[in-house]
Amino acid sequence: MRARLELVTRLGETIGDARDLVELFRTLHAETSRVMDATVFLLSMYDAASETVHVVRQIDRGEEHEGGSFPLGKGFTSEVIRTGMPKLVRRWATEGPPIRLLYGTESGELVTPQSAAIVPIISKGQVVGVISTQSYAPQAYDDTDIATLGAIASHAATAIKHMRATEQMALAYRRHALELEAVLANMSDALVIVDARGAIVRLNREARELLGLDGASLVLGQPFDAQRLEHLPKSAREIAAALLPIVDSVRAGASVDERDVELTIGQHRVLSVSATVLGAAGAEPQGGVIVFRDVTSQRELERLREDVFAMAWHDMHTPITVIRGHAALLLARVKHGRLDKKSFVNAAELIVKHSDRLADLLTALFDIRCLQAGMLKLSRWPTDLGLLAAELVEGLNATSRHKLVVDASDGVIGEWDERRIRQVLTNLLSNAAKYSSEGSTISVSVRADSDHATVSVRDEGIGMEADEIAQVFRRGYRANRALNVRGGGLGLYLAHGLVSAHGGRMWAESPGHDRGSTFSFALPIGTREGETGTA
Repeated sequence: MRARLELVTRLGETIGDARDLVELFRTLHAETSRVMDATVFLLSMYDAASETVHVVRQIDRGEEHEGGSFPLGKGFTSEVIRTGMPKLVRRWATEGPPIRLLYGTESGELVTPQSAAIVPIISKGQVVGVISTQSYAPQAYDDTDIATLGAIASHAATAIKHMRATEQMALAYRRHALELEAVLANMSDALVIVDARGAIVRLNREARELLGLDGASLVLGQPFDAQRLEHLPKSAREIAAALLPIVDSVRAGASVDERDVELTIGQHRVLSVSATVLGAAGAEPQGGVIVFRDVTSQRELERLREDVFAMAWHDMHTPITVIRGHAALLLARVKHGRLDKKSFVNAAELIVKHSDRLADLLTALFDIRCLQAGMLKLSRWPTDLGLLAAELVEGLNATSRHKLVVDASDGVIGEWDERRIRQVLTNLLSNAAKYSSEGSTISVSVRADSDHATVSVRDEGIGMEADEIAQVFRRGYRANRALNVRGGGLGLYLAHGLVSAHGGRMWAESPGHDRGSTFSFALPIGTREGETGTA
């Protein structure tokens, strides 16, 4: 009795260490065999949904065998499962059905069990399994053995309940982990998760690419500090350096609202960074989630709106003032009967001139917006570049204070949007005139080969240095020496975009300050008539 009590106490301490049903089976057998005959020992689990008994393992005279499965039937195990009551078999031959015990056979005569003690494993009022001990001797068990085995089954029920709860938690964890991986894999934003020490514990593919870690290693779980930046690719150090103060803020328990980080190494990019602290309110922070969103296009559009507004305010102010002033002057003179024809004509001409200027400005602003949004429409038609250049120069010669000359090859014809190319060439001629002294020469050349037509506009004006040439087509850029000349810095940006929309390219050349500049663009020569495209 003392041994049996010690067994029950010991089981309460050791059975919880079993990690799975096989370990539980071996622990139960080892302890049961200390206090009773366990020559044959079985642990079976019952699946009520399929009414199937699954034998976890069985031991026959010290040899462990794999289990099997069988449907609920008429045997002793099935009877215990159905009734939920233990079963004591003193003489199997007279009390039970015939049995062939495969693992109990020997060469020669078949040996079968003679007695058994079978008890149910009950959890939450339901039979979840069975423990069975069998002996090859008759009357090997009594009611005390049934009681002892029942106590063992009670501990087994607790262990099985704990295992199943652990398995459910593990399954739920794996499911949540898979769901999280799926969410992270489909995020277009870069996401980094850090722990309380500032170590990166998880990041998605976009974050790995952002940090340039596809070709470099990052040991997860180690604090992310300045020393580790040296091991990152050069292109990633800039973003990693911006990440450090965000990590420090999260560790201190402070979330970070959207903050812009501008990357200047390699391709220019603008990232919006935000961070959320992980942890319950009032508790120590457990880390945080940091999200990087590429807002380069959004910031470009915002800058475009600012540039357009600034240009509109600057360039529209003068013509609107002139138009309103002369319209008021005409109105006053009409009201007072002062009908001076010459002053009427001058005022009307100024109104028309500045109205045209306003219309051109609004058209340019609309074109820039369409160009930025990728919605600029092109109406292609066979266009003679040489003839177009000659017409423009002839029209400007009457009022220009410069000497304009054209050198064009014959028959430079391609499928282009004539109105847009006229707009580009007009802009280049206008810039050449604005940035050149009066009386200087502005020359236009038109050449073609088998694939491209090239137009160049050369002036003798203020010229540019190499660093200015590199930025001259950037939206809103104006060289320091050009700031005293009226303009918004959007003309060349628009012209460059119109040429690019045709599949061409534009470039600038200059030997230096006060040595003139040459602006050129090349267009592919097309062969299809009447094509209408969208850039």
